[in-house]
Amino acid sequence: MIRDRKYLDSVREQTCIITGLTPCDPAHIRWGLGGGMGLKPDDNRVLPLVHQLHQEQHQVGEKRFWLEQVNKHPDFLMSILIEVAKARYDNQ
Repeated sequence: MIRDRKYLDSVREQTCIITGLTPCDPAHIRWGLGGGMGLKPDDNRVLPLVHQLHQEQHQVGEKRFWLEQVNKHPDFLMSILIEVAKARYDNQ
């Protein structure tokens, strides 16, 4: 299990992946792991979300939340892909 408080603190300082606002919560992404809701994923599976959206993610369910956000913000998916590519290639 990866737990990294310093990394989570750095995510809190980033802008929200959806709104571009700060401060943020590190929202753990469980979708696609095949585990139960009680299992928190590793800390490297987080995205910065403003607190209100992080709460909504928990209230409506993760899969529904992310699908709705992609539909509401068409450039949202591209922003995630760019961040993933940066992280991948910056670490090589």
